[in-house]
Amino acid sequence: MNNQNNVEVQVLKTVQLVPFALGNSREKSNREARKNLTESIKEAGGVLQPILVRPTANESKFEVVAGFGRWESCIELGFEDIPALIKPMNDNEAYEAQLIENLVRDDLTIVDESRAAQKFITMYQGDYSAAAERLGWTQKKLNDRVQLLRCCDDVLNALNENKIKIGHATILSSFSEKLQIGTLGNIINENWSVEYLKQRAGKAKKYLHTAKFDTKDCTACPHNTSHQIGMFDFNVSDKAACAKLSCWNVKTDEWLKEQKKLAEEKYGTVILLVECSSADRNTVSSASVGESQYNEGCASCESNVVIMDDRSGREGQTLESQCIDKVCFAKCVKAFNEPDNTQKIEAETKANSIEPSTSKSASISTKKPQPVAQKTPSAVLELEKKLIHQEAEKIFANEAWYVNGVVLASMAITTGYKPAFFKKSDSFNENVLACKPISNEQIQEAINQAVTASVSSNAKTVDSRFVFQQQALMISAMATLDNAKDIITAAWNPSEEVLKNYTGAGIKGLCVSAGFDKAFNDCEANKSAKHSFSKIAAKSKGDFIKAILAFNFDWSSFAPDTIFKHLK
Repeated sequence: MNNQNNVEVQVLKTVQLVPFALGNSREKSNREARKNLTESIKEAGGVLQPILVRPTANESKFEVVAGFGRWESCIELGFEDIPALIKPMNDNEAYEAQLIENLVRDDLTIVDESRAAQKFITMYQGDYSAAAERLGWTQKKLNDRVQLLRCCDDVLNALNENKIKIGHATILSSFSEKLQIGTLGNIINENWSVEYLKQRAGKAKKYLHTAKFDTKDCTACPHNTSHQIGMFDFNVSDKAACAKLSCWNVKTDEWLKEQKKLAEEKYGTVILLVECSSADRNTVSSASVGESQYNEGCASCESNVVIMDDRSGREGQTLESQCIDKVCFAKCVKAFNEPDNTQKIEAETKANSIEPSTSKSASISTKKPQPVAQKTPSAVLELEKKLIHQEAEKIFANEAWYVNGVVLASMAITTGYKPAFFKKSDSFNENVLACKPISNEQIQEAINQAVTASVSSNAKTVDSRFVFQQQALMISAMATLDNAKDIITAAWNPSEEVLKNYTGAGIKGLCVSAGFDKAFNDCEANKSAKHSFSKIAAKSKGDFIKAILAFNFDWSSFAPDTIFKHLK
């Protein structure tokens, strides 16, 4: 056993290894390359380059994160031992490590690269710059690889099998799926060159009545084929077509960008279909993870995104409630499906329209479980911390122990003097909080000693750059109060400024958790006007917020669970 960069290297038995829980990310395995790998391992008498594994809950087992080929070759050859780098990793770290390892293989196909690009864009929530940087690619290379994924599976398979060239696939990527499949047969059977396909593609036309964008500017365009239709044709609007597809594509892309922008205002993160494989996302709902988990966790989570279709003829269609954190989703589903899980009981009771029992046993079974942590939008987190800070300021600004504690903790850092009741660490916040149980007399005496130390001929400045985080300290101070939750709950208010930072699904989740939806639907005035919560929730985010604020609902006993997590 030895150690490389703090990663344990050990010889393991092949029977100790199990596949990575999220599977192997490689699109396909090159048979010839695998055969050569097996031969080289046979000649060497074993694997020379360790595989990468991580420990499992079973102490005798390890998951193979990277090095599937070497592991499988060893099994094929009957080798019992294999060297391995043992590195503790969470699922996300392991998955990313596997993707990176697969990208440095010589036999990686361009389709493998495209799939990897797609996975990294999904992981980075549509951020091309961050994904390209992590991959070590230029953004142009990333864009080019993603563009290939606009091709249907038949085209990608033909490219993988070298039946067509990348130039063919690039041109076909702008066609509809039906046209891609039909043209692919001609390319292969008639041996079309890339140049010939380009010429044929240049003659293609698209009917203007199928355009997503406003076609009023197309009326007088010389590329509008309606100018070539005879005067006795009465179906001009249906037959008019665009003969300049480069212009058509530009206008369609601009229209799609605007639709995406509008969707982002309502939903939050929106990812194009080409940027996120169906294998890298799951539909999340109260049926899959439980009502409380969905409303209090998943609805407002940054990993809950909307997928927007960008395929030819389907541009702008959206698919909501798509979770792109496979690891967290799997944990939520598992928690929901655990035996005797109370969320499942509640969901099934509601689905079967059965009123919950008021018996003692029923009250025990319906206790709300703790939701799995969510990735709350950063804007919401900042507002929550600001609210706690403001409430803490009202309480602690004139508290003697706090004021004197700040003075003493500051002097401890700038002079080096530390009273006995301070923590061993140099944390300013911890030292201030350590003053709370100390009498004012003791704190004042410590301040006097710090002053004496500061004027001593032996005094020296410990850190002239001292700055402390006021907000973090205020939140920590608030956490020391027994009634902190009551104070925060009373202060939280769903104003327009607060709600606009949530996604539409997040706002809906708040309303359901607070009971707003039920109160809105039970209102006699709303019943008479045929207004329902589902109808206002379907509006744009701005109109949804206006409808919420216009309804008289008592929010005084509610605050989102996420705000209390700052107190931990």
